[in-house]
Amino acid sequence: MDDPINILIVDDKPENLAVLESVLDDPGYRLVRAESADQALLALVVEEFALLILDIRMPGMTGIELAQMIKERKRTAHVPIIFLTAHYTEDQRVLEGYGVGAVDYLHKPVNPSILRSKVAVFAELHRKTREVAQANRALLAEVTERRRAEEALRALTKRVVQAQEAERGSVALDLHDNITQMLCAILVRSQTLTDKLSAGAGAPKREAIKLRELLGEAANEVERISRNLRPGVLDQLGLAAVLRATSAEFTERTGLDVQLDCVNTAERLPLNIEMALFRILQEALTNVERHARARHVTVQLREQRDGVQLTIKDDGIGFDPKTQSGKTGLGLLSMRERASYAGGTLAITSAPRAGTEIEVRIPLCNVARDGVQVASWTARVRATL
Repeated sequence: MDDPINILIVDDKPENLAVLESVLDDPGYRLVRAESADQALLALVVEEFALLILDIRMPGMTGIELAQMIKERKRTAHVPIIFLTAHYTEDQRVLEGYGVGAVDYLHKPVNPSILRSKVAVFAELHRKTREVAQANRALLAEVTERRRAEEALRALTKRVVQAQEAERGSVALDLHDNITQMLCAILVRSQTLTDKLSAGAGAPKREAIKLRELLGEAANEVERISRNLRPGVLDQLGLAAVLRATSAEFTERTGLDVQLDCVNTAERLPLNIEMALFRILQEALTNVERHARARHVTVQLREQRDGVQLTIKDDGIGFDPKTQSGKTGLGLLSMRERASYAGGTLAITSAPRAGTEIEVRIPLCNVARDGVQVASWTARVRATL
């Protein structure tokens, strides 16, 4: 930013150029001479100038004609022009000069102090403009880098979520095919043992019955964990079905009332989107159970003109979403990441003692980009609006 400012001085008389060079002798300026309009045009093609000091009366092309040509060219149209004249003092001539882009008129012989002060103003303006341009380039580079970082983060989040789901599916399969089967086999054997004990066996009989009950509870719990890790109903029946099953299981386990209002989508959404919405509901219900002290929860799944929307609302104690402090912080972050991974947004509305509402929107364009045929879905939605 400390480079000298280029100033083009144009006059057909070398002695006038020498005077200008003497007056404007300053290490902050780089003066470029031109003794004709052609030389001036060539200089303007080669270099960038902060200011043009131009004699009006020159042989061949006049200063006004040169100024008009300069202003017609996009690359040089912004260059301010100061006219020097010893002849044109009439108002009409002055207006003609301003009409072709002059910013000022100075009469020969030029007052050195006035010329230096005017040139200083335009030089400083050029420096500021250059600083702003450099700052804009730096900002653009920073924004570009941030976008790249965000894209890389989204790609990483996508891979992490995919790896998590793959691992959950593998664990769920192991639980269902191995642990649950083993527990069921033990349960059958415990039933056989219980049946072989006579009614008069007393304490051993009671212990055998209690063991059978505990084994049954363990098998049910393992099956529940397996379903939560990878709900088979999602693969088989779709999003609305798994939301119903999850809400019903939540009510049965916690006793909290869940009002469900879910529609079956006209077309199956991509699995990653259905899984994201299912996981968001899971996390939201977990937060309700652990923190909300709610009595009632509503879950709504709706198709919209531009996509799909999931809304989860409770009448609990609420919180301040800006802080996201305490135990709910990571849960809310996880839900936001899930929504972002699916190409959507998540909005949280809450306040102390006012309950919490979580709204997830997945745009239809993002759904289509994942390969879903949405024509019939769009037609069906628009027909109902």
